[in-house]
Amino acid sequence: MYKNIFGEVISKSNAVKLNEYHLYYYDENTEVLKEIEFISEDNIYNINYFLNDNDDEEQILDYLKEKSDFFDIEKRETGEGYIISTNKLYSLSVDDHPLISKTVFTLDDPENFICSQVIDNETEEPQFEKTVKCWYTTDENGEKYAAIECSYQEDGKLELAIDKTSDPENEQNWDHYDDETFQELQDKFVTDISYYKTAALLPKEAYQQ
Repeated sequence: MYKNIFGEVISKSNAVKLNEYHLYYYDENTEVLKEIEFISEDNIYNINYFLNDNDDEEQILDYLKEKSDFFDIEKRETGEGYIISTNKLYSLSVDDHPLISKTVFTLDDPENFICSQVIDNETEEPQFEKTVKCWYTTDENGEKYAAIECSYQEDGKLELAIDKTSDPENEQNWDHYDDETFQELQDKFVTDISYYKTAALLPKEAYQQ
């Protein structure tokens, strides 16, 4: 399936007339999206590949290397109320090793991530100091936004929680908290936000399932 850069379905004949278009590949049996090629002036400059349980990752890697120097292999797992997306971003002109990250979404909101974590290539351990977490609520217009954004120290402790709820548009009115003052932030909300106190990938209850 051919789409323009705005996501609108177009014909192949129209696509090749454009400077840039996207080519979508779907599994013939399940119609699940398998691959998106990003094409500019007849050259593939990026590929997103969606790995499933039946794929051999090494074979897929060799297949993608033949097509582009820049591509992303994504695998999604669904657990108790959460989606965990593992991405391996390759830029072969720079390095043979990928940049690995894990991103967590809730099942009821697969668009807005609650945690993004970079994984060390050698140790396969998370780099907590590169972890970002977001807590969402809606503004006065009913639009969802990241009302609390958190960053962490190397040991996984909270470094900074920025609370935007009092005035989402005005940075000067945002409140700042750290590991020692986190309880003051929690006291402002009925919802349990203890998940945001550390850089752990998933909430405790997810590990207890």
